[in-house]
Parts: sequence; structure tokens; C-alpha cells
Amino acid sequence: MKISEINFQDSLYRELQNVYVILSSECVLIEESLDKIYSKAKSENFTEKKSYIIGTGTNWDFLSSNSENLDLFGTRKIIEVKLLEQGPGIKGAKALKEYAKDPDPNVLLIVIGENLDKKSHSSAWAKALEKTGILLSLEPLSPSGLLSWIEKKGKELDISILKEAAQLLVEKTEGNLMATMQEIKKLSLIYPSQKIDLKRMKENITNSSKYSIFDFSNAFVTGNSKKAVKVLELLKAEGTPETLIIWALARELSNLFKVVKTGSTKGIWGPRKYLNSLEKCSKEISETRILKAFKKIAEIDSSIKGFIKQNPWLGIRELTLTF
Repeated sequence: MKISEINFQDSLYRELQNVYVILSSECVLIEESLDKIYSKAKSENFTEKKSYIIGTGTNWDFLSSNSENLDLFGTRKIIEVKLLEQGPGIKGAKALKEYAKDPDPNVLLIVIGENLDKKSHSSAWAKALEKTGILLSLEPLSPSGLLSWIEKKGKELDISILKEAAQLLVEKTEGNLMATMQEIKKLSLIYPSQKIDLKRMKENITNSSKYSIFDFSNAFVTGNSKKAVKVLELLKAEGTPETLIIWALARELSNLFKVVKTGSTKGIWGPRKYLNSLEKCSKEISETRILKAFKKIAEIDSSIKGFIKQNPWLGIRELTLTF
């Protein structure tokens, strides 16, 4: 069943489905929806999570009925399938359609389509999964929608962001949801349980750290591990949430993966210097190496959500040093 974002929360509250498909070009909106699903899943005793980043040579046996992933002893687990910039391919589409015919009741399958073309939204595999579960398509926020989103995020973190302050934040971050979320998190730490007016927003922007989350992710993806670790430690000291950091890493890796696959930076936002660095890196790195990094990020994400025991910060630092 295709469902709107407005009705998604109510649907999830009523009943957790066995299959979810989440499609969007905004990784922050995807993560928000995933957090809600995982919270519900934990309350229903899903204790394990496996993530698969789909590449050219992905083996789709993990969806077959005799796979070790589909536990014979009834352990409830989550299988997360990530499609980045491209669909599942012929083999993947066939595997997803076959799985949709008879989903395992002890498995929560979540298929995430980030930056897929519109044709994929109505493809046969998506329709098959939609018939047996939930399909959620998240559109980019409109200018007014972004202001409402900022207000809502502020309330969730126990701060009240006034309209003029929210408008200034939109101007500063140019509508980038990840950067906007980072600033809201920072405001909640500086002004807990308070109103954020235009004056406070200006002060926060003026006093922003020398380094941002994007300085870290850019240093990471270009191989400058020394700078990346330095910025990472500063972000940790400032109280930057681990989720924001892995979102930034996932975005950078997604951009790099796209350049490796297509040989072009077309459609990627950023200054020329950044695009040039992506082009340079794409010639020095393999698709396999990027997919391994995505797998590590998935493990860190699982540790943040409590599905595996691991220190997220140590995981991020290790990945930074070894990528």
C-alpha cells in the first residue's frame, strides 16, 4: 500500500508491516522514517539487523527462503537493503518480486531507494513490494514546508524556534537539511528549553565552530585522514550527534559512488573545488572499497540504534583512519 507521510506515523502505530519501501532524494527524511520504524521494531522484539548496500555484483541469496539470514528458529530480524542512485538490477528485481510473494513473518524487510529515478518508483519490483507492505515516497520540502520542519525539529529537541530565526537558518544553510539539522542540534545544546529568536540565531551563526560536519566528511572522502580525525574530535567535543556524522559520510560516499559509476559529477551540488576533488578521488578508489565503507557505516548505525554492541564514536574513528 502506498501511504502519505502524514498517515505514516498512524499506520506504524497501529501495526508494523513486514515490508517497507522508502524512496526519497533526502537522506535526512529517510533517516527520520527509519528511526520510527526501528523504534517500533525494537518494541516488537526485532533484535538483529543486517544491511546490504547494493552494487553491481551483489548476491541476492540473502532473500532466499533457505538463506541463513531467514532464521529457522524464529529469531526476529531486520534486513535493510540500500539502493543508492540505481535500481536493484535484473537479478535484484527478480529476487524482490519473488520475496514479495511470500514474505517471512519473522523478517522486517526495508528497501531504501535514495536518489532513484522516477521510473523506479513505479517499477514492477516496487509495485510487488507495495502490494505486500508499505511504500513511502518522501518529496523534497517546499520553502514553507522547510520552515514547518525546522519548527517541528526544534520542538522535538525542546526548543522553540521563532519564524524569523527559522528563515535566517534556511538562508544560512541554503535549504540543506543535514546542515540545518546540525544547527538545530547545536542550538538545543546551547539554549536548552528556551525560545530561539532572531538575535540568538544570529549569535549562534556568528559563533559557529571553525569546522563543520562537511569539513569532516570532505576530508574523509578525499583521503585527508589527519584533518578528518582532528575535525571529528572537535565535533565530538561540541556534542554533534553520531547520526549526523554518519549521514554526512553516507552522503559523501554516495556522491563518490555516483562519480565512480558514471564518470561525471553531473547532478551533484557543491563548489567547483569540491566537484574536482570528487573527480580526482573517483580515479583512485574502487567501487568495492566504497561499498565496504557503506557496510561499516551500516554497522555503526546499528550500534547507535542499539541492535549491536559497539561504541559508535570508536567505529567512526576507525573508519576514518582506515578508509
